[in-house]
This record gives sequence, C-alpha cells and structure tokens, in this order.
Amino acid sequence: MELIWSVGRRAQENATKAFKWVFDSEPKVLHCVDETFTHQNFPAASEQTLQLRRQTWASLLYRFQKYGHFSTGNRVQALEGGDACFKEMLEVISLSQTPGEIGGEKWGRAHPKQAVLKLWLSRTRVWCESYIFDNSRVAEIFFMALREAATRGLDVVLLVDYIGAFALRQDWVQELRRAGAEVVFFNPVLPASLCVGPISFRDHRKIMICDDVGFCGGMNIQEEVGEETFGTSRFYDVHAKLEGPCVADLAEVFRDSLKEAGGHVHRNPIQVPELLEPGVYVQILQSNVRQRRRTLQKVMQKSIDAASESVLLTTAYFFPPTFLKAALLRVPTRGAHLSLLLSGSSDFFPLPGDLLAQSHFLRSFLRDTPEDKVSVHLYEQRHMHAKHMCVDGVFSTIGSFNFDLYSARRNLEVGVAVFDRSFALRMQELHLKRLKESRRTLYSDWIYHQPLVRAACAVAFGLVRLSGRNVFDGLDCFQRKWLLRKATLTFLLEEQSAQFIATSMMWGLE
Repeated sequence: MELIWSVGRRAQENATKAFKWVFDSEPKVLHCVDETFTHQNFPAASEQTLQLRRQTWASLLYRFQKYGHFSTGNRVQALEGGDACFKEMLEVISLSQTPGEIGGEKWGRAHPKQAVLKLWLSRTRVWCESYIFDNSRVAEIFFMALREAATRGLDVVLLVDYIGAFALRQDWVQELRRAGAEVVFFNPVLPASLCVGPISFRDHRKIMICDDVGFCGGMNIQEEVGEETFGTSRFYDVHAKLEGPCVADLAEVFRDSLKEAGGHVHRNPIQVPELLEPGVYVQILQSNVRQRRRTLQKVMQKSIDAASESVLLTTAYFFPPTFLKAALLRVPTRGAHLSLLLSGSSDFFPLPGDLLAQSHFLRSFLRDTPEDKVSVHLYEQRHMHAKHMCVDGVFSTIGSFNFDLYSARRNLEVGVAVFDRSFALRMQELHLKRLKESRRTLYSDWIYHQPLVRAACAVAFGLVRLSGRNVFDGLDCFQRKWLLRKATLTFLLEEQSAQFIATSMMWGLE
C-alpha cells in the first residue's frame, strides 16, 4: 500500500508540476493555448470540451519542451510550389519589396542576373543547406546569387550532401570559394579524411538562414521542384518561411549539420531576433541518430497519439517504421479521422520501386483500418514530395522528414512544429486542395490482390526494409543490445588485457 501511495503521489506531483509550468513559468504559451481553443474557432464545442483540450495541449507542450528549443512571437508562412518558394527566398535575401519583373518578363527564366542584383541589399549572412543542388537553371540563379553575396563580404555557407551534389558543377564550387564562400560537402566518399560515417549516412535537411529570416521544408535546389518559371514541375512540394526567435533555433540545427560534417567549418550562434506580435508558438525539431537526438520522431508520435478529431498527413514515401505505424493505427480506435495523402507518381527510374514498396505496406494497413475512419489518397499528377502534418486543426509540422526508415533512423532531418489555429487551417487547406485532385485507394483495389503484382510489391518492400537495417550502416548503435555489446567489448579490452598478457607470459606465449 505504501508503494502504491508513493507512486500515486509522484504522478500527482508530476501533473501539478506540468500545470504549474504552464500557468506560472510560460504565460505566453498558456496564452497561445487559450487563444486557440475558443468558441470562435470551435463553435460546436462545449466549454467543458474546450477546457479539456486546453489542458491536454498545455500538458503536451510542456512535455515537448525537452525535445527542442521553442519560442513564441514568431511568424510562419506556408509556401506552396517551387516558383513561389524560390522567388520568396531570393526576395527575402535581398530584403526587396518589388515583385521582380523587368519589361513584363518573368526574371526567373529570362533575367537570372536580376536575382543576383537583388542580393545587394542583404546585410549579414546567407547560410544554405540542401540535400540536392543540381546544375539546372534555378541552381545557376542561386549559385550566382551566393557568389555575388560572398563578393560583397557577406558570410556565405553552402552545405550540400555529397550524394545530392553529384550534378553540382565543380566550376561553380571553385568560383564560390574564390569569392570567399564556404562550400561543404556532407560525408564524401573521397577523400577518406573527410568521410564522417557510412555512405548511407546522409544530410537530408533543407534549411536557409538569411539574416533574421529562415526557410525550412521539403524543397531542394533543383529544377524538378520549380514550376512554370523555375523548372519542370515534376514535384509538388511545400516550404515554410520563418520569422522571429525561432530563426535562431533553426540556425542551431544548421550549426549542428556543420559539426556533423566534420567541424572543418563552424559558425557561432546568431543573435535571437526580436519577438513579433501577434506571434505564434514554434518549436524546431531535429533528428540526429549519431548524437542520439530523435526529437522530431518523438513529437510526431506523441502528437498523433494526442489526436481526438483528425490527423491529416501528407508525405512522399510511405513505409513508416513500427512505432509510427502503430501510432497511425491507434488514431481510428479513438474515433478520430486519419487522412493520408501520398504520392501516386514515382521518382524512381526505370522501375517505380517506391510505389511498389508503398503498395505492399498499404495492403496490410488498409486491411487493418476501417474505411469510414481512414482514407488514403494517391496524388498522381506529379510526384508528391511535400512533408507536412496537421493534428486536430491546431498543431502542425513541416520539414524534411519522410515516413520511412531512412528518415526515422539514418538521415539528418529537421522539422518545424507550429501550434496555431490559422497556420493549421492553412495546412489543412493545402492537404484538402490536393486531395480533391487525387484518387482514393481502397483495400478492394485489384493491385492489392493480383498475385504477380503482390509478389513484385513484396520484393520491393523487402529490399527497402533490408536496405534500412542496421547491418548496412551500423548507425543504430545506441539500443540496449548494442550498448551491452560495446560495454562487454570495452571490459574485455581494457580490464582483462593485463590478465591475458600475464597469463600468456606464464605459459611462454608470445
């Protein structure tokens, strides 16, 4: 009885501590929660329901604080499509307010030098991190912009993953370095001195920091993302523009990437930007398996488990690890609706291995979920590359994280979590807009029952699962079994080495 009483008292103390933190230590966070759950935003909800949801999300935000830096007083804008995003990035870098046209022509295609001229008003820094930086027209525009910014004395850093930079022209790299910019390739195969891990360890983050403004999302610097002005419109993607104190937190993730790249190039923390009013609650999350940081995965899992009404998920590659699959399967059991918007167009050539593996996973997923509570749609017009989620119309995430093994336990990833009703409605709008252009897939579809197709999908899924296992990279070395093995090996090498040598000498062994 005494033990039970002690445990109950400890639980009560933890709950009291959580609410004490919300009410006393973070009044601005409490204000965000109160401003969100109002009768104006939820006219059909009773006061008792609103109060319960206030307590639930206040407690969640308290628990989320250990997973990453958070702040209020921010401004977040969702940018749909490569044209809108690339143009905004170039205009924000230059702090220009003009629409960016010359003689009625779109400067993105006809006048790339105009994009360079726009950078002359920039003040301090341009830090750019991308998984892919190709040799396309839009990449040339960004290259020229970065080169001119470095020539003017700005702090320019370009961090690109080595695998994603195969198409990056070496003469561009040399020109950037001659202009004073730092160009860093993450985890190159050669030379060996710059290799920081197995070849499967990649930097999948997409970040840009320009003075007090940041960008984060799923877009690479490549023509497939661009549309009429900047590219080929093969991918559909969404990015986020950030302003406020959260930009300093995003810059810390960029600094972490530089450190993981070998530490040959490093930067000091930036000054925290001023609060913006009215502002929103933002938390910057990341995944770095080597440093045992999986804050992005944990927040996504716990926010899905907290859903009481709906979860709207848009993602590129859908074969999630077990803990995320379990969280999604629990959504309909609580009476909430789960909507998945997935890619129905492959970016693999010549075989659509991603779609085959996804189909194999969906077969069991659709079989185990009710059709009235779970809907899965495939966007077939373009390759769906966006990665965002909305929970209960109040909590949203956007970033570089895919629902697959590579993002969950291998790549460097970044995400932005926003607690705000207006931003959540914007993310819902983007989800539902593309949902109307998509095709719903059901368990009764022929693709899930035709034997030859099922066999091909099973093989593709098996290869995906196998390639994501620890046997191929050794990155997941912090589980209990691996810690035990390392401890045993350390003991044998350090503690018993002297005894082994002495015994060998006694028996005349050399």
